[in-house]
Amino acid sequence: MSLPLVGYADRLVAAPGDRIRFMVSSELPEFGASLVRLGAGPARPRGPGFGERAVAGVEPSRHPGRVQALRPGSYAVVEDPPEIGGEAPFSLCAWLWTAIPRHGEQAVIAMGDAPDARIALLIGPGGDLELHLGDGDGGAQVVRSGVPLQERMWTYVAAAVDPVAGTATLVQHRLVHWPLVPGDVSVVEALDGLVAQPRGPLLLGACGSPPELHLNGKLEAPMLLAGAAGPDQLASLAADVPPGELGLTVLAAWDFSLEPSSRRIVDSGPDGRDGRCINLPMRAVTGRRFTGRTTDFREAPEEYAAISFHDDDLADAGWEPDLELRLPADLASGVYALRLEGAGATDHIPFAVRPPRGRAHSPVALLLPTLSHLAYANEHASWTNPIPATPGVQEMLARVGDSDRYAAENRLLSIYERHTDGTGVAYSSRLRPIVNLRPGYDMPLLAGPHQFGADVELVAWLDARGIDVDVITDEDLHEEGLELLARYRVVLTGSHPEYTTMPMLDALQGFVDAGGRLMYLGGNGFYWVTSLHPEEPHVLEVRRGHAGTRVWASEPGDVHHASTGELGGIWQHRGRAPQQLCGVGFTAQGFDASLPYRLTAAARDPRVAFAMQGLPAEGEFGGHGSVLGGAAGFELDRADPELGTPPHALIIASADGFSDVYQGVVEDIRTADSQQGGTVSPSVRSDIVFYETGAGGAVFSVGSIAYCGALNDGDGDNDVSRLTENVLRRFVDPAPFARPECP
Repeated sequence: MSLPLVGYADRLVAAPGDRIRFMVSSELPEFGASLVRLGAGPARPRGPGFGERAVAGVEPSRHPGRVQALRPGSYAVVEDPPEIGGEAPFSLCAWLWTAIPRHGEQAVIAMGDAPDARIALLIGPGGDLELHLGDGDGGAQVVRSGVPLQERMWTYVAAAVDPVAGTATLVQHRLVHWPLVPGDVSVVEALDGLVAQPRGPLLLGACGSPPELHLNGKLEAPMLLAGAAGPDQLASLAADVPPGELGLTVLAAWDFSLEPSSRRIVDSGPDGRDGRCINLPMRAVTGRRFTGRTTDFREAPEEYAAISFHDDDLADAGWEPDLELRLPADLASGVYALRLEGAGATDHIPFAVRPPRGRAHSPVALLLPTLSHLAYANEHASWTNPIPATPGVQEMLARVGDSDRYAAENRLLSIYERHTDGTGVAYSSRLRPIVNLRPGYDMPLLAGPHQFGADVELVAWLDARGIDVDVITDEDLHEEGLELLARYRVVLTGSHPEYTTMPMLDALQGFVDAGGRLMYLGGNGFYWVTSLHPEEPHVLEVRRGHAGTRVWASEPGDVHHASTGELGGIWQHRGRAPQQLCGVGFTAQGFDASLPYRLTAAARDPRVAFAMQGLPAEGEFGGHGSVLGGAAGFELDRADPELGTPPHALIIASADGFSDVYQGVVEDIRTADSQQGGTVSPSVRSDIVFYETGAGGAVFSVGSIAYCGALNDGDGDNDVSRLTENVLRRFVDPAPFARPECP
């Protein structure tokens, strides 16, 4: 399906004076565009929604509409390949692994655009190998192996064409032999006529122009040879006998074990006919030689000599820009959007405006978790494949809107989805439409805001309370580190800063250690090891590994990030549990209801008297909010000294008594015992924690994704708002916090 208006920007953050390009697809003949600042706005049934104010000095504009197509699917392209076909004999071969051989036609190696001018090695509709030979005169010959490829098994696939002898040979040779399962085959057929000499680039994992017939599978060691190898020679090539020993000449041989962090594919043949990857297929994945002796591709590159292609990879939609906007040089830091409208349809393309580089306008910074926004970009697994314990599935499905369906039907994937072949999605890009990166967007699972929508609620609260902040983003922090944070006295997080790079985590820890004040206003934060791609910084990478609370697990061996080489998974398993930074870390998740907090005896400690002004000394608070009806819910964090909560930290409030829809996190479970639900497990709770650092700073953490959704009820005149503002006002005060004696 399509949408009347949808678009994206070429960046998620800019500075005053920067230019931003906007790409739009519109079914309308014309649309309008205007720059707005997002902030406080009118109430809505389950929350305050958002307000928008036109930016003075930036005139609205009109633009002609046009539909821009999405073309997902990864492949590799060699722009100047060796010439094959015509009267010269040739061979082409590769190792192939696929989980879904019977998924329509899938290209392995192809040259030529039109079918009658094409030479292509394909997986056919029935899952067997096919060789397509165009004759250049409107016809084509197809040679079929007739035996389906085995799923999830490495197979040597090869073809040889000898125009002089008038034969075409097709071979499938499995790496592992199952005596009772057919798979190996060698077919020799007479040529019907001439073989075309295809022109243009060579594609690996796709075919044609624009590319189609995308492969869902892995390739290793694709090679082009001069000379037509016979069946015995092809079997010897599969056994790694060098082509020269068989009387064959290498035209090109691509070694995917080289430069796995790059888009470049290296040709180790005589002419160096290198290529490049398009739409970011997954590299640093196990190949046919994988032994399991190491999971680090840098230690055994020969075991990681494969690339995994998917028909739904999309690193860059490649749309043409419809307008370019130069931001005013005096534009205040904040959260903005380009508002699109026409014929009753609207869309917002949001972005952050940071302060001018090297400067700060406020002692308070809001760290907008843009990497987490990107990780959840176009998430739809929660309603296309709901968790069985999710209550009210039919009600949830009724909340699915057109934008959700657009993302699902066009295979715009978050890293919570699986590819067509069932493997997990490890990359997410901002250079494509992101329909849930919108103010006012409600996640169908929650019937309330999530990620950017929930963070806009925090922005609206700050705006309504007259609290001036500088907005910075994960990308800024990743690039500038502690130097950026050192300009501020207080750093606020968003509602769900789940995805964090090593430079970000180091900077935040350094900020706290140096006396900075951190207010962690969310839940399940600082959880997944995240990388940014060195050649494509608009792309993040996450490898789930085989532990942690996750929606998919990595394939065996595929646990190190191709982009940086670092070990993926959760930070806790890298010795960086969130409790060390925030005092709390992820402990449980659920989807039926959020609950209020209950004040503890520690709330009456003089050390937190500043926070409790205007609040009762005991009892509950936070029984309201736009995320499941309370301040504590969805995903929860707990204090835990064993994981790094400081011994002098005060737990001033907790929420417990959740239903068994809430389950403890997988990483806490040693042996299945049926005791992980909210009605029985003491770990299923949310803790609000305060502690001072040794350098005069302090940390305040709320341990709940739902918390920010409770700030604005009653126009901000509520207990959650009061507590948060009390803490923020004290944190802004430069007076140092005294260091208490540890118990």
